[in-house]
Amino acid sequence: MRYHTPTILVVAFFLVWLLPLPISHAATHVEVAVDQLNIRSAPDTTTQIVATLNKATRLPIVTQKSGWSQVKLANGTTGWVNNKYVKMIDIPRTIYLKSTVELLNVRAEPNATSQILQTITPNGTYLQVKKQGNWVQIKLSNEVNGWVNSSYMTETAAPAPAPAPVPTPSLPAPNPVPVPTPSLPAPTPAPVPTPSLPAPTPAPFPIDGQAAGSLTLQEGYAIFAAPDFLSAVIGELYGGMVLEHFGYANGWYKIRFNGADAYIYKPEAAAPQQPVNPWTPNTPPPAQAEASIRVKNADTNLRSGPGTHYAVVGTAQPGQTFPIVQTEGDWYMIRLPDQSTAYIAGWIVDQLHPTNGTGSPGVGYNAGMIGNETVYIYHTHNRESWRNVARQTQGSSVDDPEINITLVGKRLGELLQQRGIQTMVNQDDFAKRLAEQKKSFAMSYAESYNAVVAAVATNPNLQYIFDIHRDSDEPRSKVALTLNGKTYARTLFVIGTANPNYHENKKLADSLHARLEAAYPGLSRGVILKGKNEGNGEYNQSLSQGSLLLEFGGTNNTLEECYNTAEAFADVLVNHMLESRVVFK
Repeated sequence: MRYHTPTILVVAFFLVWLLPLPISHAATHVEVAVDQLNIRSAPDTTTQIVATLNKATRLPIVTQKSGWSQVKLANGTTGWVNNKYVKMIDIPRTIYLKSTVELLNVRAEPNATSQILQTITPNGTYLQVKKQGNWVQIKLSNEVNGWVNSSYMTETAAPAPAPAPVPTPSLPAPNPVPVPTPSLPAPTPAPVPTPSLPAPTPAPFPIDGQAAGSLTLQEGYAIFAAPDFLSAVIGELYGGMVLEHFGYANGWYKIRFNGADAYIYKPEAAAPQQPVNPWTPNTPPPAQAEASIRVKNADTNLRSGPGTHYAVVGTAQPGQTFPIVQTEGDWYMIRLPDQSTAYIAGWIVDQLHPTNGTGSPGVGYNAGMIGNETVYIYHTHNRESWRNVARQTQGSSVDDPEINITLVGKRLGELLQQRGIQTMVNQDDFAKRLAEQKKSFAMSYAESYNAVVAAVATNPNLQYIFDIHRDSDEPRSKVALTLNGKTYARTLFVIGTANPNYHENKKLADSLHARLEAAYPGLSRGVILKGKNEGNGEYNQSLSQGSLLLEFGGTNNTLEECYNTAEAFADVLVNHMLESRVVFK
């Protein structure tokens, strides 16, 4: 018999239509849709029943076969369910990643030419936000995400949960007795509060272990180890979740995470707090009316919203300034000349603060500066510490609120003062200032810029401006040097080429590098150049021809080794100043 082609097509269509619908490839779990469902040892109704599940129970899918799904039970064993009696659902899996290379660039957008936000090492663990082609977006902080090439990342276990706190015995009472926050057991390795650093003063949280209520999340939130923006970020919650909370104070909800106390910041309108005035585009908040930003990079994108996923609505060029309408995380909403608004990334602009009426910008920085100084020392990443003493070593950070790189700057300042060189050592806690403004680590240079501007305004005759850092997790073989029985932290000079006059800064770095090589062979790791696609790119160096970023060793050095390097650097700098005929008292 001969069949006509149209007839064959029609028959084929109906045969396909009559076949069982395939299970969605996106399904990750099954949800029991009947009152009780038998779990069997094999995909057949005649095989052994290994368990019985109640309605609405959800289990992860292992594999699927002929109308059956193999699922994983709570005790770790597996069994089979008939797909007729379950619903297929998709529950996104929480994935943590770590780098497989020593230094991996994290970029603002999923391409190899976009702005570098920071570099990460294999020591950090990062929450995966989403994937796009060969790129994966990871969580850098509670406010900043970045993109990395997935070829250099691998899945890893979630960060180790802190040990569950020992419950404090208490008699049940209708109204829990207020207890000051320091008595709450805080999960380690959260930074240890110190009397010299004012800690937040939240209202008392209940300690009887009873839930105070439920919380419905409309968006994602970072989970903190303590009710403090400077504490460790230990996880992430997503919009749509409903969870129990155990008290509220000063914008912080206390929750349970991985068996330990944790906190999310979610200010509530009903909670006692400063009133928030609704913002309107034509009426900027008074506190920001005079503040503005200055563009640093060529062809800087202006976007329709506060994020790199928003559409580009224009570009700006270096030197252009725009008034700030409001701040949203790491982004500024700015007013354009035609009175329209746009958003610009905070990490690629300088914020210009209004003056205090005397023409002196940067009010509140550089306490104790006189105005006759020759050298100015500051620390953009002021809490950088060393692995052998740091109290914050979670993820890729090695930080401490007290024993940190500022002690090295202080020692260098003392050595220069002893040689008759007037020196100002900035002691501003930029990390704390960012936390108070609810801004992320990525805004560090924008914050330290304010202090440097204030210093230059106070003393326009500053000759040298040094931003001293501690480098990343480099092996000791790369960052430690022993000369004549004394061990030093090796020094690296970093010059930002986004500054159009960077050649003058590099000339100074080359001279100091050569002097270090002559007096302390091997102590200098050299001079490197970094453009706008390799980090900040400018590093506040456009403010002075004598401005340098110095890396003193890395996380695996010690404070004592950095002190030794400060002595060597002071000797070399004094000789350079003398031979350059720099006049000082």
